[in-house]
Amino acid sequence: MLSPGIDGTVSAHLARSLVGALVGPATGKLARLPDLTAEVLGNDLSRISTPSLIKVWENLVLLEPHTLIGPLVLEDAPIGTFGVWDYLVTSGPTLHESLTQAVDLIASLGDPAAEKLIVEEDGRHFTVRHATGTWGPDVIQAVDLFALSLFLTRARAATGRHIVPSRVTITHRPPRRSRQLAALFGTDRIQYDAPYNSIAFSQDDVHAPLPKAQPGMDRLLADHAALVLARSRPVLGWHDRFRTVLAAAFQEDTVSLENVARRLAMSPRTLQRRLAEEGTTWRTQVESVRHEHTMELLRTTDLPLQSIAGRVGYSDVRALRRAVHRWEGQAPHEARRATRRRPPSVGP
Repeated sequence: MLSPGIDGTVSAHLARSLVGALVGPATGKLARLPDLTAEVLGNDLSRISTPSLIKVWENLVLLEPHTLIGPLVLEDAPIGTFGVWDYLVTSGPTLHESLTQAVDLIASLGDPAAEKLIVEEDGRHFTVRHATGTWGPDVIQAVDLFALSLFLTRARAATGRHIVPSRVTITHRPPRRSRQLAALFGTDRIQYDAPYNSIAFSQDDVHAPLPKAQPGMDRLLADHAALVLARSRPVLGWHDRFRTVLAAAFQEDTVSLENVARRLAMSPRTLQRRLAEEGTTWRTQVESVRHEHTMELLRTTDLPLQSIAGRVGYSDVRALRRAVHRWEGQAPHEARRATRRRPPSVGP
């Protein structure tokens, strides 16, 4: 049984691996997110919000634009990087049983609400199909290629052989480095602009005995994965995840119901319904975060009021002044001056 609230979250193992692939200023910036701190990532029972993980993916894509960042991340991710899920792939009597079990227990690694996996067999091929959430196109492509590469690298580790997929289909257009992608997959039998993402293995490969399999170990690991999921808890509640995404949207000047819903992997209508269940509305939450963001800019920066107005979504300074007076009972310059005059707190 899944722990309540697992939807919309991923394992600490996955988040830790992707954060570890980042370099430069983005690392420190992301570490300030409440569920990407070192303490949180170090706890294997933590469940990280999918919106926070998407922020990591966005920075990875920026780090390596137009490259194969998804598959490349896996070059430094040996078996064990992704916790018990990794061992599920290597512990069954054959690759057929192992991959099937790994698909069934994808929640122990990724977001079960966003990652959709299907196993298909036609007598000749064993195929894993994959689809992910509705984020930006560059991020979706990175996640899709990561997922297909993940199944391939784990299949190779399980069999101890450099097996080659019999077919790969990708919904995206060929990347600029399509030859490099073909080299990573070990085949040029890659269909782009396909109706779905998939990786297929031959029946001979998936039914051959795995060299490191131990009788009964796959069942023990599956039970352990279920226990870990039952004990895991999201670091952030749903409302906190929503507020984190909305605050980030203000900082990036991308505030809209559609954009925030997309980052939360839900439709705008579902987002509005969830907010209503929380006893609030989209407009109320936007106003609340706009208030917080405005006061933070006034108190911590010397930005002119025109710049602050633009950053928080007001068309001119007059609208900003009216809003600050409504919130604080004083003009923006008075709120800023009061902060600067406030004496430092004295410890006990």
